[in-house]
Amino acid sequence: MPEARVLVVEDETIVAMDIADGLRRLGYEVTGIAGTGEAALEAARRIRPDLVLMDIKLKGLMDGVETATLLREQYGTPVVFLTSYGDAATIERTRAIAPYGYLLKPFDERDLHRTIALAFTRIADEKKGLAASDEALWESQERFRLLVEAIDDYALVLVDVEGRVANWNAGAERLMGYRADEVVGKSATVFFPVEERDELKLVRDLHAIEGRSEREGWRVRKDGTRILVRSIVTPSYDRDGTLRGFAIVTQDVTQQRMLEAQLLQSQKLESLGKLAGGIAHDFNNMLMVIFARCDVLLRLLPKQYHAHVSDIRSAATKNRALIEQLLAASRRQILQPQTVSLNEVVNSTLSLLAGTLGEDITLRWELQDTLWPVFADPAKLHQVLLNLVINGRDAMPGGGMLTVETRNVRADHAYVRQHPGLREGEYVVLVVSDTGCGIPEAIRQSIYDPFFTTKDPDRGTGLGLSVARGIVEQTGGYMWLYSEEGQGTAFKIFLPRHRSSKKPEFAVSDDAVLGRGYETVLLVEDEQLLRTVIREALVEHGYRVLEAASASEALNIAESFDDCIHLLLTDVVMPKINGPALAERLTSERPDTRVVFMSGYTDNVMAHRGILDEGVRFLEKPATTAALLRVLRETLDAA
Repeated sequence: MPEARVLVVEDETIVAMDIADGLRRLGYEVTGIAGTGEAALEAARRIRPDLVLMDIKLKGLMDGVETATLLREQYGTPVVFLTSYGDAATIERTRAIAPYGYLLKPFDERDLHRTIALAFTRIADEKKGLAASDEALWESQERFRLLVEAIDDYALVLVDVEGRVANWNAGAERLMGYRADEVVGKSATVFFPVEERDELKLVRDLHAIEGRSEREGWRVRKDGTRILVRSIVTPSYDRDGTLRGFAIVTQDVTQQRMLEAQLLQSQKLESLGKLAGGIAHDFNNMLMVIFARCDVLLRLLPKQYHAHVSDIRSAATKNRALIEQLLAASRRQILQPQTVSLNEVVNSTLSLLAGTLGEDITLRWELQDTLWPVFADPAKLHQVLLNLVINGRDAMPGGGMLTVETRNVRADHAYVRQHPGLREGEYVVLVVSDTGCGIPEAIRQSIYDPFFTTKDPDRGTGLGLSVARGIVEQTGGYMWLYSEEGQGTAFKIFLPRHRSSKKPEFAVSDDAVLGRGYETVLLVEDEQLLRTVIREALVEHGYRVLEAASASEALNIAESFDDCIHLLLTDVVMPKINGPALAERLTSERPDTRVVFMSGYTDNVMAHRGILDEGVRFLEKPATTAALLRVLRETLDAA
């Protein structure tokens, strides 16, 4: 290695000069000659030689081994030892320094050349290896950096042993909204909810981790929104086992957990729906028989017995309400939607409730004047509002403020992201809020479960909120809850804006006058007892009745009947041929025949998500005789 710089450390001046001359003849640059260890260290500091020829036995405070040790520690300078003694003890002392060679005095120029050349060859090889290692390390670090920066679905964060952010990738910036320069060096508690920002606790929790730890918790983005995250925390150690910090991989699982909760809720409701649907059809048929027979008994019995009949009727009414609640909670009720002003529903409902809330509750409502219309069943919306207001009242036993609001809103992408289940679009929002006790976080996921209640058994069935949510979601809307213990609760109901201003073609009025009929009605009902009481009621009011126990029997009757059949009154759910299929076949042959469907449970035979198509006449079982006659009369008169 010509022109390499060599420092000679030898306390015998003549020997030192002889070695220097030999090095120069071999093409090396002798940068200096030192006679003591102290002089050698000073020369090395100034000229930084490539190699030092070091005599082991030096005069002064330090010998050659001690001097070489300091040269390696301070400057990393390679050393070749010169010695007149090749004993094992001397060699053992120098081994810890890892010298680059030995020259045993006396030596000739060939020995000098060979030893120095071998030393510089080793130095060159080490430099190449070090350069290769540095390049490999740089490439590894660069690949890791690119990989970390390319991952934007996960936040990859390094924190030190004090819980301070040391590294922050693009995924962390996207997830939390902070740039790296805003958080590096700060405690990771900056992302925690205010009530959980305890730096000492964070450090204790981190240092308690052994191996890999997985946890979930709420975090707060820069814009203030809360997200539920799943974090995997792994301690990081250096080569000697000292803890250097922690690697944290974080994923936003807010939507995932909400969807899982919704799936679980849907599974519960599906089970409930199967139970309710299984009993609703037959149960409602029997209730309709009870209502019909009660009407007959009220006409035939003396007045002193009317109270007993009324009790029977009241019991049947309560059972009908329970079945309706079960079907509503499981999204299997029948809705008869029309274009509705939510403000009108609110005004009519609150005008009835205002006097029943109690003097210690202040009722306030703020209704937007230019409210968009919605397409919903007004009676069911009334039920939803009624349930929410009653819940709000019960949450304020010591009094408070109950507020009802309506407004138009547009849900954008950012808002929808925080509310899985809600789609982007325009909505009419109904807000019912109270200043009551609030709902504990531990039970918020359960409040929509059927029969779940925190009230006394005599104050509620636990179906109110599940029914309200069922009606809203079956209408195509979305229901959202916000509550804080001790502060109150707010329910927000989002109903899609309806752009059609078309009014319903008909409406059933409870005050309509029941008239007698003369028309021919084809009655199709597979339950014999119910078919009998309906036939008797129709005949009593002047109608001519053709009755059939099945759709096929009805088709045979219609084929053999020569006169006009004015109206088909048919059950929906029947064996083999259902009501809608029967109506389609009959009206294809008799287009002037009007149709009224009746059922206590349609099993989606004639309704999409339980919502009837526009123009369909439907009588929900169990219906009173008056309701039956009213629907028939209005349908026939509309012809």
